Amino acid sequence: MDANRLAKRFVPAAVAWPGISARCRLAIRAGRYSQTVATARAFAILGVAGCASHQAAVTNAPAPAATAVRIDTLPSVVMSLGGEARDQTANAFYSLSRREWPGPNQYRSANGAPGPQYWQQRADYKITATLDTTSRSVSGFVQIHYTNNSPDTLHYAWLQLDQNLYRPGSQGSLLFPADSRWGVRGFRGGYDLSDVQVAGQSATPRINDTMMRLDFPRAVPPRGGTVDVTMKFRFNVPDHGSDRMGRDGALYEIAQWYPRMAVYDDVAGWNTDQYLGQGEFYLEYGDIDFAVTVPAGYTVAASGVLQNPGEVLTATQRERLARAARSALVVPVISVEEAHARTAPGTRTWRFRAEKVRDVAWAAAPDFRWDATSWNGILAQAYYQWPKSGKSWEAAAEETQWTIRHFSEMFAQYPYPQATSVAGPVGGMEYPMFVMVAGGEDSLSTFSTITHEHGHEWFPMVVGSNERRYAWMDEGFNTYIETFSKELRWRDTVMIESMVNNWKNAVNAGSDVPLMTSADNIPPSGLGAVGYRKPAVLLLTLRNQVVGPTLFDAAFRDYIREWSFKHPTPGDFFRTIENATGRDLSWYWREFWYTTNVLDIGVDGVRHEQQSGESVAIVKLHRRTPVVFPVKLRVKYSNGSVRDFDLPVEIWANGSVFDAVLPAPVAVVGVRLWPDTSVPDWDNSNDTWGDPPPADPVRKVTLK
Repeated sequence: MDANRLAKRFVPAAVAWPGISARCRLAIRAGRYSQTVATARAFAILGVAGCASHQAAVTNAPAPAATAVRIDTLPSVVMSLGGEARDQTANAFYSLSRREWPGPNQYRSANGAPGPQYWQQRADYKITATLDTTSRSVSGFVQIHYTNNSPDTLHYAWLQLDQNLYRPGSQGSLLFPADSRWGVRGFRGGYDLSDVQVAGQSATPRINDTMMRLDFPRAVPPRGGTVDVTMKFRFNVPDHGSDRMGRDGALYEIAQWYPRMAVYDDVAGWNTDQYLGQGEFYLEYGDIDFAVTVPAGYTVAASGVLQNPGEVLTATQRERLARAARSALVVPVISVEEAHARTAPGTRTWRFRAEKVRDVAWAAAPDFRWDATSWNGILAQAYYQWPKSGKSWEAAAEETQWTIRHFSEMFAQYPYPQATSVAGPVGGMEYPMFVMVAGGEDSLSTFSTITHEHGHEWFPMVVGSNERRYAWMDEGFNTYIETFSKELRWRDTVMIESMVNNWKNAVNAGSDVPLMTSADNIPPSGLGAVGYRKPAVLLLTLRNQVVGPTLFDAAFRDYIREWSFKHPTPGDFFRTIENATGRDLSWYWREFWYTTNVLDIGVDGVRHEQQSGESVAIVKLHRRTPVVFPVKLRVKYSNGSVRDFDLPVEIWANGSVFDAVLPAPVAVVGVRLWPDTSVPDWDNSNDTWGDPPPADPVRKVTLK
């Protein structure tokens, strides 16, 4: 039996083994490319055995602390999943660097703000590129002007080569099944690089999968030293670019298209996590000038501002675009009658400039409809093929404008001059000033995706967290603010129940992992819960049930303001919220971010006593998981009266059972936990006793 046939027998069973992590699946699948039977067998068997040893239950794991302690002082984090408790530090990919809690120091302050000596690198780009629709390829030239603002002397740099995900045998192609959302679908691509120069001298790249190291001929000094990097590049465009770029007929959506600088920061130095497909991006800020040459009949939509409208637009189109920039009404720049493919000889170059951005992307097609409107001087645009994209896209420009307006009013002013939505083969993906959204007839789905993707302009385009490490700081924050958008737009919609149910489904399926799990290590089936809905639920719960909407809303806006165009870590967010709300929330971060424990507090019973001449009712509360939480009780008395009581989280300092002593001038006949049913208590069957009083009417969770 040859290695390939053996791999077909061993690998599918191995990767399906319960509890196997994404990284372990990568090691096991590596056997598929082994040249001998023995090596293939070793990869499969050792992969299963090694992964299982890391995933097995730890019988002597320390019990969770009963009192709230700083999570950055814990020696170990206990993780429970599927009824099994295990020590998260037993996972081979547990972070020992604790990079999520840097400082406080001169770079990152104890109050969560950037420190007095905070620094950040800068990368400015000049790019020229040509789309060849015959070979379905993009070729170009990039010049990177890199500024070293760090206190360190740099002798080399790392760059990101995301297109190398599509090279045969790439790490990402081994990790995710070929036909999955992040899979390469059998496409053979990757970068062809040439004429690589550093500081004007030829350089030899050292390429490691999707990362490239370039050594500097001369050291780049700290605090303002600069170096220029130039190279030519070319790649074939995948039809399905891991749902982040792609092609559909004559329509091209182009992203991750030029070599980009990796981030060098005060936390990890060079951030060199590979691009595997599921985890997203971490990039430096700067200004980007780029020119895209396409067939003459094509229209280009892109990040940034069009610099040469007189060369690529007709006089009529320029007039319509200028009118749209002053109007709250939608103006057709290319009307339905004009949106058809036209044969034109030669090529045309579209030039754009984007300032204070971490990336740029673009799309091109010969038959775009182009609608535009504006708000507060910000141009909102929609590009879509008609009727292919569906009738829902006729509202896309207005929905883009509406989203930019309301997020600006609720959270922070949108800082860019335009926002563009493009319909095409990508289901939903975000870039500065530019998002890709699937076409379709479902107007609710189209708005839902447009408002979600443009929410990313705040997280992570403006607040530049490390998406590859912390999906919750990107997708989770965005799902949180998206809840406000949807509950405002859809007047009769309450979002929390569906999000909690999604989280519960992940727990029941065994795909829930701690929020601190890096994006590529989250099981794909659990990504929607762990990366999106669970953190959104936890932020809403923190806002509404723990610190209160007024304090939390102000703290959240503080975080956005302090870290706009900067690189926050989880610790910076935690410290910002704690300082601005005046709460030590260690207990909240510890249980909900570092474990998979869930909230489950119940009422065990009620008894009546006389204490110091007063009639009291003693409500016995029982915490059935390690999660502590402030308790809200609604009590019903025998005379029909109802009274609410709030108990602080400190009631759980000494154990999992607490007797709440409440005044009882007449007998207590019923008790209800959580009058507000949006509290994500896992088992509501134990939340009431006796003849419980009614809960509050279901209400929008984004109201104050």
